[in-house]
Parts: sequence; structure tokens; C-alpha cells
Amino acid sequence: MTEIRISVQYQHQPELVWRALTDRKLLSRWFMLTDLEPSAGSTFELLPETLPGFDGTVRGELIEVTEGRRLSMRWRGEQMHARVTWELSETPGGSRLLVTQSGFLGIRGTARRRQLIATYRRLFGVRLAAVLDGLATGADIAVPPPPSVTDAPEPPDRRRQVLAVLAAALLVATAAVVVANLPSRTSEPAAAQMTSGAALPAATTAGNRSPSGTSAPPRRTPTTGPTPSRSASGAPTAPAPRTTPPAAAALAASYATVSTTLLGYRGSVDVANSGGVSSEPWTVTLVVQGLDLVSGVEGPAPKRDGDAVIFSGPALPAGSSERIVFDVTLSLLGPKEPASCEIDGSTCAGL
Repeated sequence: MTEIRISVQYQHQPELVWRALTDRKLLSRWFMLTDLEPSAGSTFELLPETLPGFDGTVRGELIEVTEGRRLSMRWRGEQMHARVTWELSETPGGSRLLVTQSGFLGIRGTARRRQLIATYRRLFGVRLAAVLDGLATGADIAVPPPPSVTDAPEPPDRRRQVLAVLAAALLVATAAVVVANLPSRTSEPAAAQMTSGAALPAATTAGNRSPSGTSAPPRRTPTTGPTPSRSASGAPTAPAPRTTPPAAAALAASYATVSTTLLGYRGSVDVANSGGVSSEPWTVTLVVQGLDLVSGVEGPAPKRDGDAVIFSGPALPAGSSERIVFDVTLSLLGPKEPASCEIDGSTCAGL
């Protein structure tokens, strides 16, 4: 289940904001064309036209009305089945409006959620604020234009990006293999030196013979390097071994879909410390799709924060790892994998 939460602060009393939320003429100025009436059980339509995140007409039903404070609705449209609530409260400086939406947003729910968040921030945070300023002052204040699909570029296709990266990596690997198998430029001259007597240094011919005509033993040239130390008795002692400091902790995580079913999937996250010392405590954050029902967890107990599922684990010793296994159910039409996976702010491998 996808959830959206937007909170907007206004420098106007709740009564004025409530009027702008329930008057159909005012709604058409800042929100969208609608025949909404603020009475429980009534039905209405929303005509979003080109608002990003909407695909055609939305049919709604008011299921709860608390005068001056709360509207709760059901919205049904193309690839949308959601519950939407507008909740108004008074603050010392005016009022606060909390907009929440939860439910099904279609196959590409994650991309659509981003579009709706941007649309709602424009509608409630900019256009409604301008209408409220006009109502409060009695002035004819121009309302900024609504967002349009032409203003919201389509989010990049992650799978295409992954394929592009893999293709680039394959090209680099192929080039490396070709370069490694090229013939060495120094192999032929070196062979010529080994087979041609003229190329040998003069010192290896006559200069190496003794006056009697026999070959003199080769002269040993002194070598450079550390001179072994000797004990008091004169015997050499072994040099002290060099110590290498252990590598720092290196935490990384990788995601894998273990299995899939009609109702969802089973996933796993492996957390590993490939460094030479113990790590700090770590946090893995998953953003799941579908109806967000996470169960059957093997590993640290998760915490929920909106769409995020958070696993926190203790420090991992050097070279050790830990696995988290979980089930996501009621993900009927969405991808059989989380929308994202991070460990301490770094993206998990495998997604």
C-alpha cells in the first residue's frame, strides 16, 4: 500500500481554510473542477485534466465529514483506488492542513507517488495559499498556474540504467582482455639479444678468461639492501618482521529475491563486513511496494516509517556477515522487489 503525507502551514484561521476546502467554486480555482458537496455519503467527480499523477476522471465518495476539521474520501480512477483525508487544525500562527492518501496507485506506483507529491505541494502549498490571501484581503490575487505533465519529466527507467551500466562494464572488460593479449613489443629484441653473439657485452667474451686461457669465475658484484644484524657471538639474526595495520571496517549489503508468489515475494538482504576490524552498528532501510505488508522476518525486528521498513543490527566483527529474510504480501501487480534498499545511506547491490 502506497502512502502520501503532506503537511502545509497557513497564516489564516481554520474557518477560512475550511471554506476553501469545501466550496466547489473555490476548489475549482486552486484544486480542480469538481461537484463536491461537504456531506457524508455524497458522491462527486474530480476532473484533473493534465495534473501529473492523475489519469483521467476520478470518482469520489465522502465517507466522513467533521465540520470545520476533517474530510475523509474514497477516490477511484484509472490505476487508482485510494483513501484521501484532509485534516485541519488550529495553530498559534494560523492553521495547519495534513493531507494523507493511502491505497493502490497502479503498476508504476513509485513513479506515480513522486508525481502526486509534487502536484499536491503545488496545489496545497502554492495555489491554495494564494486563494486564501485573496479571501483574507478581498483583493483579486492571481493564482499561480497548476502543474502540468509537461513540467514533470518522466523518471528514468531504472532497469534501462542498469542495462546501460552492464553494457559499459562488458565493453571495458572486453577491451581489457584484448589489450592483455596483444604481443609485447620487447619480446622480439630480447630474443635477438639472447641468440646473437654480437649483442652480448664484451665482458662476457675475452674479458672473462684468465691469463692461462681458462675461464675465470664470474665476479660477484655487491648487492644493495639491508645488512643482517649480528648477535654478540657474531651469528646473524633475522630482521624484525614488518607489521601491517588491519584494514578499516567495510560494510556492504546486497539484496536478492528468494522466491515469488501470486500474492508477493520473499526477499533477503546480506550485510557483510569485509574490513579488518569490527564495524559500527548498522541500519538497512527498504522501501517496499504493493500493499506494504511485511511479515515472516528472520533477523532484526523491523520498524515502520511510512513506506520505509528499517532493520537495525549490532556491530559486525571483521569478516562476518548477517542475513535478513522477509516476506512481502498483497503485492499483486507491483514489481517483485523493493523500490529501494540502502545500508547507512549506501545503495545495496542487486537492485
